[in-house]
Amino acid sequence: MSEARNRPGKKGTATRARILDAAAFVFRMNGYVGTRLSDVAKVAKTQAGSMYYHFSSREDLVEEVLRVGQERTSGYVRRRVAALPEDATHLDRLHEAIEAHLATILEIGDYTAATIRILGQVPDEIRKRRLHEQREYGLFWRSLVDSAESAGEIRSDLDGSVVRMFLLGAMNSSPDWFRPGQPGLSAEQFERQCVVVFTEGVATDKVRGHRSVDTELAAVEAGRAACAGLTATTDLAGSAQRILDAAAAVFREKGYAGTRLVDVAEAAGIKTGSMYYHFDSREDLVVHLLLAAWKRTNDLVRESVNALPADAAPLQRLTTAIAAHLLSVLQSGAYTSALMRILGQVPEDVREQVVTHQRAYVDYWRQSFQDAVAAGDIRDDLDPSVTVMMLIGALNWAVEWYRPDGRLSPQDLVSQFTTLVFDGLILGTRER
Repeated sequence: MSEARNRPGKKGTATRARILDAAAFVFRMNGYVGTRLSDVAKVAKTQAGSMYYHFSSREDLVEEVLRVGQERTSGYVRRRVAALPEDATHLDRLHEAIEAHLATILEIGDYTAATIRILGQVPDEIRKRRLHEQREYGLFWRSLVDSAESAGEIRSDLDGSVVRMFLLGAMNSSPDWFRPGQPGLSAEQFERQCVVVFTEGVATDKVRGHRSVDTELAAVEAGRAACAGLTATTDLAGSAQRILDAAAAVFREKGYAGTRLVDVAEAAGIKTGSMYYHFDSREDLVVHLLLAAWKRTNDLVRESVNALPADAAPLQRLTTAIAAHLLSVLQSGAYTSALMRILGQVPEDVREQVVTHQRAYVDYWRQSFQDAVAAGDIRDDLDPSVTVMMLIGALNWAVEWYRPDGRLSPQDLVSQFTTLVFDGLILGTRER
């Protein structure tokens, strides 16, 4: 990044901050490739030419957005944890870090969402520098988890890196759906609920303890077979499917505004004109892509739950939904990642065609959660809607960090996540 220029005076500082806030919003909405400095200037209510007084280029601006977002979050969390009394337990420090991380990303949600959506799109030299800072912050979280485990304050049968990534995934996805100040939980209540879900667990003492997910995984396999029968009659023609596969990769890389049909055609190995045989427009292509991403997971979850015995307990049905959702997003990684990155960027009429289905899917999850509460298996002091969105956010985020060639299989990951969410990190009996 170029050297910062001298910008004396409060007015210059305020203008620069306003430009950065505007840039975070525009990069979040348009992606890196689809953002022009004039777009940022318009949102910042300043002249496009005056942008160059503060930032020498789009590259300079985007790196500063990424840097500021990372440093605000990392610095605030570290300061909050460092301010705890010397006799604070390791678990106290982990609690404080969770609440502090959530507090800052909810405050600077545009920066967080922009980082998630564009880090893979920026020039390599910028990405490498930002990934270095990201890893440093990840090591800080790893030390919190490892220290608590070494001190015997949290369970040792979970992989510390997996715990950290699931936790950060649940929190980092929250700016896309949680709105502080609107009816419902306050930001402080939301922070506390996140702590409860991942440290104390959502299950009641009635069903806490070591659990096997063999039955649930078998149901998912039966669900796959049922879905194969469904797709045999509803799948797109081979060439159209190849276009969708290519579109998932291209939209994931370039964002909605930065993707042209010619880019997708090139990735699919066809002529651009041939695209119109299958899709009327870029918007039509995106609708098919996003619906395909949703449908794959929705169908597998529902068919997997349906494969359980009729008298399956509500908790087992919820566990099966978790297993099916996680395995689906890992198998359809490019589709899931594309949906996460561009859903907030597409035109309203396109988004509404997908969001309607997503709402129905979330309602399905919420009902499963509430059924488990009614059965006495899930604690009743949690907001079902917020808990469900946290769980789905954490599961979706796994596609960004899980590596199939790592030490844990996807099935192992299911077991880790269900133990973390139902039983929590804390050892021993909870105070209710």
